[in-house]
Amino acid sequence: MSSVWSAASPAEPKVLELDEQQQIDLHRYLAYATSPRETRFEDLEQNSAVWRPASSHNDLNFGYSQDAVWLKLRLRSRADQPTSWRLHFSYSSLDRLELYDGVEPPPLAGDTVRLSQRQAKTRDPVFHLTLAPGEERTLHIRAISDGSLTLSARMWAAADYAGFNEASTALITLYLGMLLALAAYNLLLLTVLRERAYLLYVCFVISFGLGALAFTGMGARYVWPEAGPWGNRLLPFALCLSATIGTLFVRQFLNTAAWLPRWDRVTHVVAWSCMLLTLASLVFPVRWVIPAMSLVGLTGALVMMGCLIQAARLAIPGARIFLLAWCVLIGGVMLLALRNFSLLPSNLFTTYAMYLGSALELLLLSFALAARLNTLKEQTQLAQQRALDVQSELVETLRQHELELEQRVRERTTELAEANARLESMAMHDPLTGLANRNSLERHLDLALRRTQRRHEYLAAMLVDLDGFKQINDQLGHETGDRVLRCIAGRLKALARDADFIARLGGDEFVLIAEGITGREQAHYIAERFLDGLSMPIELEGTSISVGASIGVALTRSAEPDMALLLRQADMAMYTRKRSGRHGVSFFSEAVV
Repeated sequence: MSSVWSAASPAEPKVLELDEQQQIDLHRYLAYATSPRETRFEDLEQNSAVWRPASSHNDLNFGYSQDAVWLKLRLRSRADQPTSWRLHFSYSSLDRLELYDGVEPPPLAGDTVRLSQRQAKTRDPVFHLTLAPGEERTLHIRAISDGSLTLSARMWAAADYAGFNEASTALITLYLGMLLALAAYNLLLLTVLRERAYLLYVCFVISFGLGALAFTGMGARYVWPEAGPWGNRLLPFALCLSATIGTLFVRQFLNTAAWLPRWDRVTHVVAWSCMLLTLASLVFPVRWVIPAMSLVGLTGALVMMGCLIQAARLAIPGARIFLLAWCVLIGGVMLLALRNFSLLPSNLFTTYAMYLGSALELLLLSFALAARLNTLKEQTQLAQQRALDVQSELVETLRQHELELEQRVRERTTELAEANARLESMAMHDPLTGLANRNSLERHLDLALRRTQRRHEYLAAMLVDLDGFKQINDQLGHETGDRVLRCIAGRLKALARDADFIARLGGDEFVLIAEGITGREQAHYIAERFLDGLSMPIELEGTSISVGASIGVALTRSAEPDMALLLRQADMAMYTRKRSGRHGVSFFSEAVV
């Protein structure tokens, strides 16, 4: 059996001197070795395993390993009387741990071990140790897990661990109680409102709570203490089920079918993937399901984040609170991960960051449901009030003379047309210069690119950036700067051809779209003409102001590039010009064709 041990430099762990300390992190006192799962302690003794020092790693995280991991720990008591200690592993979801200390059968711990077979009746894996004064002992621990095999061990004085266990159990009980309270409260709302989103929320909280029971070890300790290996399936089953219901809840809450049809299709795929994984967790080995669950969970988290960001941008009722809730949950998971990788100190906050994040997430989701309901109610009332107002106006109008009715209809039509025209102008034009804005540019450029491809001509996108404009703002004030921008805009419109399109991107940047370009020479001629016109002094209240410009040009005769790509190419060309001395014209070296 010697071939089972991985080759490494032999490492004998440091002896841990036990005194009156409350707790000791065992990371630097452990050595470890790996072997196939069927390897027993007798094989370990017979084949002299090669040990590696645990202190050479930031943590003992073996990922989804199917091997057995052996830990070696040497202890010596410095007390003057017998002392009682607790060897504590902080990950409740570890499947099975065996302690080899010369006692047969070896004490057991882990969530696949029935409570009646465990040495310590605790939710975390714990072993009891009693040391006589000056006694030295070597312990061997065998650990296996179908989930992530992470071994974080501490040694506690018995009384101190009892206090820690009571405090942590109380905190987790409070967390689970809050989940139960949220589920009950929203269940009551469901009976009154008959809203499907509340039903999905209640199911999500219950399934997530079942997963929390499994993950924290509370389920194996109090709810299904004798389930043994079958209890190990409850964690992936509950988490996959909560992911399925959570995805359905997001789709229902945001009404993605109406507001976000593209995201609706993506979340539909995520929901089906989670559902299939939920069913697979009942049939296939846990060691296959958990890595797949992690992959689907990561993908689903990114999809949900993108969906929620888009929903918040569209101001869908409750979406911003939902996004905040999701960010809080992700933040809690990240804090726990950083703690697991020893990048953050291990304390009460970082240890239970995921619990705190998920609790705040579910609480915020409950608020989001209420906010969504209030918003929808207000929108319904407003629509009803508007309907009543329209009906009243219609009744009153019908009482008027036919000619008066026709006159009012004409006036109303004219006002609406003018209002729509003003709104469209405000949406499509820059308020300072009166030029087209980015929205108008995008709409124009899409059509212009298609015409260019159809006519087999070139289109030139020219990005104009004023040289020295910041000094004008700093020295003469922003009011003078605004007047200069309006003057520049006027000159651009005067110099442009009838087919040219001019827009202001913001600040001192302008864009010119020139169609019907025969080639680079004509584009250069047009750009130079604009450059010459912009170079003329500007007279403002007896003060002569000179403004230069750097122009970057991107050419294309294809409909493939979008606005962002063309402007990026023109921007690169413009900055090339600025680095070469400013005030001039530069072309993007690789035009899109």
